[in-house]
Parts: sequence; C-alpha cells; structure tokens
Amino acid sequence: MRVFRVLIIIFLISVLSGCMLPREEDILPPDLLRPEEVRFLTTEVERGTIQDILEDSIITVSSVHYEMTFSNRSGFLAELDVRAGQSVKEGDLLARLDTGSLEIDIQRQVIEIERRTLALAEVRRTGGSAFYRRNAELDLELAELTLQQMEEELAKSSIVAPINGEVIFVNTFRIGEFVPGRSVVLTIADPSQVQFEYSGTQIGRIRYGMEAEIIINSQRIPAKVSLTPSSVPQEDRDRFRNIVIFTVNDQNDLPQDLSLGSRNQFSIFIEEKRDVIVIPVTAMSNFMGQFYVQVLDNGLRTERDLDIGITTRTHVEVISGLEEGELLIVGVER
Repeated sequence: MRVFRVLIIIFLISVLSGCMLPREEDILPPDLLRPEEVRFLTTEVERGTIQDILEDSIITVSSVHYEMTFSNRSGFLAELDVRAGQSVKEGDLLARLDTGSLEIDIQRQVIEIERRTLALAEVRRTGGSAFYRRNAELDLELAELTLQQMEEELAKSSIVAPINGEVIFVNTFRIGEFVPGRSVVLTIADPSQVQFEYSGTQIGRIRYGMEAEIIINSQRIPAKVSLTPSSVPQEDRDRFRNIVIFTVNDQNDLPQDLSLGSRNQFSIFIEEKRDVIVIPVTAMSNFMGQFYVQVLDNGLRTERDLDIGITTRTHVEVISGLEEGELLIVGVER
C-alpha cells in the first residue's frame, strides 16, 4: 500500500506539471524584405564657359591718417575726451598731460612782457642813455624768449587735431595714468581720402595693378589694386605684409555717407575658360582633399575621381575624370 500511494503521488505530480506548462505557439515565417526602390536623378555632362571671379569683403579705411603722441614727452594724463568715430576740427585740443602751474606761469609771463614793453617805451620817451635803452631792450627780449619756451613746453604736453578728420583709434590710457614717451594716444584719419583694405585668404591670387570693382549698396565702382605684399617698399614690408589696398578711380563715385571701418565687397575678374566641361558644384564631393562624383554607367552607380580647375559658388570646371555625354548623378529619389 505504501508503494501504491507513492506511485499515485508521482502520477498526480506529473499530470499537474504538464497542465501548468505553456503551450508552444506556432512559429510564423518571417516577412520577405523587399529592397527599397531608388531612382537616380541625372544630368548629361556638357561643355560650357566658366569665369573665375574673385569676390570677398574689404574694410573702408583712409589713405591719410596721423598717429598722435605727446612729442616724445612723458607725463601723467590730465585730459582725453574723445572717442573712436568722433569728428574733430583742425586745432581742437584732444588730450593733454598734467603740466602743473605751467599755464598760470605763461599768463604771468605775458604780463611780464607787457611790463617790459612799457619800461622800454618810457626809456625811449624820456631820452635815456644808450645803456638804459639797450638794457630795457634785452629785458624785453629775454621775457619773450622765456614765454616762447613755456609755450613750446605746453604744446609738447598737448595733442591738437592737425586736420578736420575722424578719430579712428583711442588708447586705453585713463586720466591720471602715466603715459610713456612716444606712445600713440590716438589716431586721426581724413575721411575724404578713402581706400579699401583686404587681408583675407585670397591675397595670393591678387596682383598689383589688377582692375577691380568695389560693391557698395549694389553700386559697382571701378577701382584698381594699388598695393600688394610684393609691391610694398622695403621699409613698409612689416606693416603691409598681409594686406592688399584698393583705390577707386574717382573719389567722387563714392557715397557721401560712406563711413570709415565699414565692410563692403570687391570683385576681380581673374580669367574665363570656354569649351570646357562644367558641372554643378553640388554634384561634387570631397574626401580628404580628393574630389569625386558619381555617374550612372550602364545602369550602375560608379564613382569617378576628378581633377578640377576654376570653382565658383555654383559650378566647377572638370579638367579630367569626366567625358562629355556621360550621365552625372545629381541626386537620388526614393
């Protein structure tokens, strides 16, 4: 009986375990993957004409400017009341050093000269001897020389506008700060003498004497290249090492409201090539300096490496790598 009970328990456990296990589901076959249909957009390779026109931005500057210093004089700054972009008139006081009581001393010396002048006139009126007349004349001459020396000293401690112009640079010196000798305090330019300065990446393609156009508010003004790094005099090489200067043929062609420091565009015609293979620049790719395109050859997409020439914003000249009549892939339609 004990054995019989054990067998019954084993049988029941087996039956119950079978009932609790999940039934296996039928495995459905996977969906068949269909390749995505692709249609290549192509254009036929043709010959045409392409122009190499260099265009870039330039800065409006003045051909006449003055770097103002305190005439090799050092001292503490007492006045500097101008800012960049400010217009000044010839003779305007722009900056000065602290001169202590020099201005009052000059006023006193003016009074002293007047006293000496009256004394000399009195000697002459009363018929004094030659000794007294000459002594009075020397006193007056000495007083005038002293005044001249004081005024020169004051002038060296002041900066006065040399022309009617525009302040294009002001140093960061503050009132009361020590200004070393020969330090440029400010720069004044003549806004009526305009030229244009370029320092971009295309300097190497620009040659002295090239004809150009300055583009200001859609107006194209004839100009020429008047200075390049290779045409700069030896003494100015450091200053103009990476600068090209354009001058317009007629200053009267420039707008009256043209401001120094404004940015405009220039255009230079470099060359034109006819009967060459020209393709859209958007159809060309670049990998590590190698240019290539894709063509449709017997229904298959094939890559072609290119040697290129003139490149514009929209088109590129192909020197080798494509033949006229081939189908150039310019896009894909899915």
